[in-house]
Amino acid sequence: MFPGASHDRRGYELTCPDCGSVRSNKFCPQCGEQPLHPNDLTLRDLALKLGQSVSSVDGKAIKTFRLLLLKPGQLTVAHVRGQRRPFIGPLKVFLIANALFFAAQSATRTNVLSSTLESHLTQQDWKATAHGMVAAHLRAKRLTLAEYRPAFDTAVVLYAKSLIILMVIALAPILAITFWRRRQPIGAHVVFGLHLYAFVLLLFCFSLGITEVDLLRGGAGLASPWLDTTLSLFNVGACFVYLYLAVRRACGATGVGRILASLFLSACVGAIVIGYRFLMFVVTLAWT
Repeated sequence: MFPGASHDRRGYELTCPDCGSVRSNKFCPQCGEQPLHPNDLTLRDLALKLGQSVSSVDGKAIKTFRLLLLKPGQLTVAHVRGQRRPFIGPLKVFLIANALFFAAQSATRTNVLSSTLESHLTQQDWKATAHGMVAAHLRAKRLTLAEYRPAFDTAVVLYAKSLIILMVIALAPILAITFWRRRQPIGAHVVFGLHLYAFVLLLFCFSLGITEVDLLRGGAGLASPWLDTTLSLFNVGACFVYLYLAVRRACGATGVGRILASLFLSACVGAIVIGYRFLMFVVTLAWT
């Protein structure tokens, strides 16, 4: 028994563990805490609470991602209007998509944002620049390419995961300039960017799945120019369609302006992804 506490209908003395107030209902009237009940520590009650918690999170996640994928822009509108309880927050949506993407990238052994050192030196558009930068770095560190490659390939995955929010930050001012007539706060554009890049990361997951199927069938994966070009065009096209639908709902764009804005933003998203890949090369080279 707890001294000074009142009894509830079942005969238990309950006080708030945070502020010490005696409750008269399920939650503490002073701080909102739910005081501990002796039955709360039984296995049955713990299992029940765990089930309720998981089902609640799963329900929110399903509802959130369904809206993200099937009604582009509507999730942003809901958040900006203050309708937030039924959905997962935009940052969490982005982080979940990020986790799924890097899990897919790891499972398929195909790099999109965290390109290996070999890829930077032989496949990327900046390979000539990369050769010079890597050579200077190896001389300064007194390492051979074979010694340095594993450290780079491990570190670039970590940096690509940790800094991916930079793509959203880069897009937000572009959105603000594109839709300046709407005079929305920069936070609204950040929310739109988080939802947009969550979609892009899920789109990459789909492309990685296609690549893995090709590899399992004996193909070359993204090393095949045909598959690489096809998936790139598909991703750009899907991004354009998504933006075309999203900017009407979230930004009020209509007519020719809607088409031009969607084309422009699709190009910006692609440029930011490529720029991010190069940035990860520079950052990893500097920090390893």
